Amino acid sequence: MYILDTNILIWVLRKNKTFVDLYHSLKHETLVSISTITVAEIYKNVLPNESVDTEELLNDFKIWDVTSTIARRGGLYWQQFMKKSKNLNILDCLIVATAKEHELTLVTLNSRHFPMDDIKVLDPGKK
Repeated sequence: MYILDTNILIWVLRKNKTFVDLYHSLKHETLVSISTITVAEIYKNVLPNESVDTEELLNDFKIWDVTSTIARRGGLYWQQFMKKSKNLNILDCLIVATAKEHELTLVTLNSRHFPMDDIKVLDPGKK
C-alpha cells in the first residue's frame, strides 16, 4: 500500500503524463492513499478553475486522519531528525508518521526530506 506525498499529487493534478501513469500503475497494484495533511496542502494552492478536478481526484483516495499517535510520532521524528535534514518540516513528519503507522510506502520526489530508516520510500525521480 502507498501514501503519496503532496508533490506527487500536484503533478497528477497538473496532468503530467509521467505522474498520471505512475498513479494509475500504483492504483492498479494496491491501495493508494494520502494524508489529511496533503489535502490541506493541496487546497492551500488550488485555483477556482481547478476545484472540480481536485475534488474528484481527492475522492479517489483513502485519506488517513492524523491521530494522536501519528501526531506524537511526527513530533518525535522532528526531534530526532531536524538537525540531520535541513529540509525537514513538521508537515512532512506527520505524513511520514502516517506512513509508519499504517505500514505504507511513501511515494515522494523529495526522498532527501525523509531521513527516517524505519519506513519504505519510493522516489520515482531517482534512477
